[in-house]
Amino acid sequence: MKLRNLTLCALAMISLMACNDSDNAADKGAESGFLTFSVATADDVENITRADKITISSAAGSGYTAPADADFTIKINDEDGKYSWTGTVAEWVPTTALKEGNYTVTAEFNNGAVGFNSPVFEGKADFIIKGGETTPVEIPVKLMNAIVRMTFTDMFKNYYSFEKITVTSQSNAVDFTADETRGAFIEATTFKVEGTLTSQAQGAAATRTFSKEYQAKPTQCYSIKFDASNIGGNAFDITFGDEPTETINFGDIDVNE
Repeated sequence: MKLRNLTLCALAMISLMACNDSDNAADKGAESGFLTFSVATADDVENITRADKITISSAAGSGYTAPADADFTIKINDEDGKYSWTGTVAEWVPTTALKEGNYTVTAEFNNGAVGFNSPVFEGKADFIIKGGETTPVEIPVKLMNAIVRMTFTDMFKNYYSFEKITVTSQSNAVDFTADETRGAFIEATTFKVEGTLTSQAQGAAATRTFSKEYQAKPTQCYSIKFDASNIGGNAFDITFGDEPTETINFGDIDVNE
């Protein structure tokens, strides 16, 4: 009798274990899903000089390289705060099983924040993982920097010499030489334009230092032009957008002589 009871108990336990294993497998199948990523990069910036849009590549000029999807750093979090993963898109393994539920992913590309070919892109997307399915997620990202370009007219360069014009944002400086055609990525905040110029007239060199502040916003391109008059005078204009914003006067020196 005891042997029979033990046998029945053993059979019951085996049956229960089999049921539990079956349930767990079913639960795992129902609660696990998979994930793939792509990045949609906004390629336009507002060109405030002409009140239109141009591509980031056009604004940044020669040498600019748009980031590839694989280069973005992503961070995945579930809504319960129980799951978190950080790495590049290239490092994400699409066969990684995620529990069913709501998630958020942020994407960032930071190539130095300030300087030539130094863009910062950021974006965010919410998504839902469903059991037994692969969820493709496209993360929209946009430029977080502003872009500054310098133009030095031939007339200006005929009258004035300088080593560099410096743009500083958040204590980070970018130097523009007279032949620089590229646009520089800067922090989207107040930035300063400054430099020291020398004018040669009547055999005597005169030097002036100037400094001017402007306000930048993300995803905008700012073109600053340095120009001098061809009809005489002793000053030059700094044009920001369509209107002169700063006139630098060289006193009694006639730039035409």
